[in-house]
Amino acid sequence: MGSIRARNFMTKSGDSFVIRTILPADAGKVLEFNKAIFKEALYLITTTEEFKVTPEQETEWLQKIYNDKNKLAIAAEQNGKLIGYLDFHNGHRYRTMHQGSFGMSVAHTHRNQGVGKALLSVLLDWAKQNPIIEKVSLEVFAANKEAISLYHKFGFIQEGVKTKAIRIDQQNYHDVIIMANFV
Repeated sequence: MGSIRARNFMTKSGDSFVIRTILPADAGKVLEFNKAIFKEALYLITTTEEFKVTPEQETEWLQKIYNDKNKLAIAAEQNGKLIGYLDFHNGHRYRTMHQGSFGMSVAHTHRNQGVGKALLSVLLDWAKQNPIIEKVSLEVFAANKEAISLYHKFGFIQEGVKTKAIRIDQQNYHDVIIMANFV
């Protein structure tokens, strides 16, 4: 099973929160969190209009992650409300199962409070304990300097750049940086 033992953390402002495994029963919370994130986050690929996941689809997706010991879905939770979310997926073939990538989001109200740092710390601790996972990768908007700085602090290195990988409109694009950490 892709799961962790729940861990307690404190925000920079002194509020406590927990990082825990997301369960299939949390599908409603995850959907609510994602809908809010897509409305407020500048550096996500999915738009609000494109996000049409049903509760049943989300439950099924979370069950697949939970059942796979090489995948992980975790959340930062405060007073029963999700304030951060991270999911990691490794390759599904023998030659790629040693590596995978993750996506992470933190609620606007909790950014720059150590929530992303806590999620990333838990992910890397889990990956180091997993006998299959050797490489944790991510893609990040080149303009997202705060996230890139965080990843560098955790030992991620830049592996490449996808030029004009994200199209905002007919004239505006974003480059994406590919980063990795060999755990």
